[in-house]
Amino acid sequence: MKLTRAEFERRYATGALHIALVGMSNIGKSYTGMRLATAFDFDLIEVDKIIWENLGHDSMDDFAAWQGQPYSDGYAEREAHSISLENQATAQAVKYEGQNAILDTTGSVIYTTNEVLETLANHWYVIHIAASDKAVERLKVQYFKQPKPLIWHGHYHCRDGQDKTEAILESYPNLLTARAKAYDALADATISSDVILDHTLSIEEIFQRLKPAI
Repeated sequence: MKLTRAEFERRYATGALHIALVGMSNIGKSYTGMRLATAFDFDLIEVDKIIWENLGHDSMDDFAAWQGQPYSDGYAEREAHSISLENQATAQAVKYEGQNAILDTTGSVIYTTNEVLETLANHWYVIHIAASDKAVERLKVQYFKQPKPLIWHGHYHCRDGQDKTEAILESYPNLLTARAKAYDALADATISSDVILDHTLSIEEIFQRLKPAI
């Protein structure tokens, strides 16, 4: 939903501003959403939480363990089921009609149905938190340190005789590149993860940078 700066500020003042954050898992969407919700009294809608609660899990760690790695037995079926659950949860979330809200989408929101994506694009101001080159290395480390459910969508490839962990490290940047293009196509604005995670910037300064230029 393209907005002018004046329209952005008018919507915020009247309680009708809906912002959706898109980007890779661990890029800073949840952190930024929580900070904005606390500082500016937005409702925070977390699609990941809706999904793992619908699955009957108590935490993201449980969800990640259930989904497993792309080379584990039954992963393809669990991935398909996860996308279906994500589609249902996101479809529910994008129809939110309350006051100012931040939508913390999953990293794989781009794999939901056209209907869901159209509703998101038409009713939310979509901001892509883009991974810088430095962030790509951090994301690879973070993925193994604190795994989150990850939809590979055909981007995991393991050569004959290749170690599975090495295959993930080699495949991950390709997944990031493909997703970045899809996030950009969906987004109304883009901000670097380096800015979002810059601790010298206050949340008020970051909020100003999220606003349209004109």
